[in-house]
Amino acid sequence: MNRRIVGVLALCVCLFVVAALHAQTAKPAQVIDQMLAALGGSAFLDAKDFHTSGRFFAFNRGQLSGSDIFNDYIKFPDMERTEFGPPSNPNKRTATINRGKEGWKVVGKKDPEPQGAGEAEEFLKSFKTSFDYVLRFVLDQKQTTLQNLPSEIIDFKRIDVVELRDPDKNRIRFYIDRDTHLPVKMQVRRTDESKLHEEQYSNWHKFQGVMTPMYVSRLTDGVKTMEIHLDTATYDTGLSDSLFSAPPSK
Repeated sequence: MNRRIVGVLALCVCLFVVAALHAQTAKPAQVIDQMLAALGGSAFLDAKDFHTSGRFFAFNRGQLSGSDIFNDYIKFPDMERTEFGPPSNPNKRTATINRGKEGWKVVGKKDPEPQGAGEAEEFLKSFKTSFDYVLRFVLDQKQTTLQNLPSEIIDFKRIDVVELRDPDKNRIRFYIDRDTHLPVKMQVRRTDESKLHEEQYSNWHKFQGVMTPMYVSRLTDGVKTMEIHLDTATYDTGLSDSLFSAPPSK
């Protein structure tokens, strides 16, 4: 009897190991496709622009250093406008506007000031390794490669890890919940710097068919730099290109 029990247990262990290995050997493209479907499929991929609003919290050396409300507007392929401060008080509002290799800063009612070449270049590099850009524009590029990495346990959940190398050889890793197929975090190490940038995602809600994380935490080399708490998100509202141009000087 004991031998039979031992045999049954051994068989169960073998079946468990085989199932685990099978799950781990799922093709990376399949894992990514499941994530894209969970994010909303074509509703996510075909979005041309979106607007989010909420409050951000800035951190310095891991300690809270500031907070403000914001409105963020993005129009693909390379335009972003972020406004800070209450809409009811234009004197206290600031805006950062980027359009490809061009960028401006607007403080209150003052004339816009052009960003330095380094700032505009940094925006573009960061934008093109962002979560929303990579999944919509980088995945299908011929020189992009995907590979599986060992799965991990995060917050008691099995997480699949897929590493992407874009045509510029930036290393981008997606950590994907095996049950929900939604990402729990993304890591980016660009070829032009040694820092490891990380975004963590949670509190997912659906807007117009697109799953959106209402909480985003940003870290650099493991140290928190920002928390973002969203209130609203809207997609494909037909944002005008003029929103991403420098306001006329007074």
